[in-house]
Amino acid sequence: MWREKIVCPHCGKLTEKGLFCKFCGKPLEVKAETPIKEKTTPVAVSSEQEQPSPSQEIIPPVQEVAEERKIVEQLSTFYSWRNKLLELFLQGEASSDIFLDIYKEYRARIQAVNEKRLQMLNEIEEKINDLTIKLENLKIRHEVGEVPDRQYITEKLNIDRELSKLKPKLNILHNAFNIKIAEVPRYEAKIRELKEAISEKGGSMGLKNEDIEMIVSDLNEVLESIQSLMEVHKRLTKELEKVELRYKVGELTVEEYEAMKQKIQKQMEM
Repeated sequence: MWREKIVCPHCGKLTEKGLFCKFCGKPLEVKAETPIKEKTTPVAVSSEQEQPSPSQEIIPPVQEVAEERKIVEQLSTFYSWRNKLLELFLQGEASSDIFLDIYKEYRARIQAVNEKRLQMLNEIEEKINDLTIKLENLKIRHEVGEVPDRQYITEKLNIDRELSKLKPKLNILHNAFNIKIAEVPRYEAKIRELKEAISEKGGSMGLKNEDIEMIVSDLNEVLESIQSLMEVHKRLTKELEKVELRYKVGELTVEEYEAMKQKIQKQMEM
């Protein structure tokens, strides 16, 4: 499907139109210049009115791109290119030599970026584990009376605040393909089709056995990685079916049903 593309003002590369560049991850929106104010006749201001000063003007901060989001967007772009390359080769639009050269280039990029993703994932998981242990210790010390109520509340809030910052990052890094939960089954089916097609047709299209094994191994890694997302999709689908059934038997009101349904559907679109 064609998507409008623009030149990134930061790295100069051609990328899909959106909030951030697919390559450098920086914002694509350029701040508009402050408009020149026209001269107006001074108007008397009563003592009850306050004149705004330049220092009081509210300037929205530039949205920082999370490193986790940048890594996942880069990785998902390389996966998308590799999948499209496989499709074009299977359609006979590329020779085996040219196909393999580009495929191996994408493969190296994916491995490099994925190593960074896994490293960040491990670091965040370790931080979450440390904070969880710290929270458990705090609760026990509070229950035995070592930590007073005020100190317990303050420290617990600080730990909860840190966890609330880390968990969204963890969710982003777990989705290496940057796809919505609702689209996971279709994505998995596409990878399976590519795997079967390259296994059946690769040899007749000029690929050596070791090349076919390499590509199949890569696709198997994708299928293995996507299983955790498939589990989330199954769980949310099951929850939605339960909500619909509870509504049909009369346990839930229309308002309750709609609220719970919208909550689950929102998670499916994440």
